[in-house]
Amino acid sequence: MTKEFLKQVENVDKDIQDLEKRLKAMDKKQKDVVTDSVKGSSKEYPYTYHNFKVEGITTFTPKNKSLRNKYKKMLKSKKHKLEKLKVQLEYELNYIDDPEILKIIRLKYIDGKTWVQVMFEMGYNSEDKARKKLKRFLKNS
Repeated sequence: MTKEFLKQVENVDKDIQDLEKRLKAMDKKQKDVVTDSVKGSSKEYPYTYHNFKVEGITTFTPKNKSLRNKYKKMLKSKKHKLEKLKVQLEYELNYIDDPEILKIIRLKYIDGKTWVQVMFEMGYNSEDKARKKLKRFLKNS
């Protein structure tokens, strides 16, 4: 297990979060307003013709729809890649004897917690303690 491998797991996870934010923002964007006019007549005699203005909201323009589909495909691909990386990480964790290091790695890279959250879970006084323990372990292995 290397620092680069752990960074790769973290970066793929961040990419997934970024893509999910982009998709949510795309969904929240104000939709396009479309207007058109149609001809109609009154219901009763004399049937006089009138022009009516019709307004509506489009859900997606073709450009946005294709971009959204591309983001969805990328997201699916990244999630698959992350799952493969996490399986590989779990496999490599089998060779670590130190339970403290195991818990730090699981919290940070499998559960996706921040260093502050790791600090609280582990009961440390500072977030640097967990980070430095992991750094020393990776340097020595």
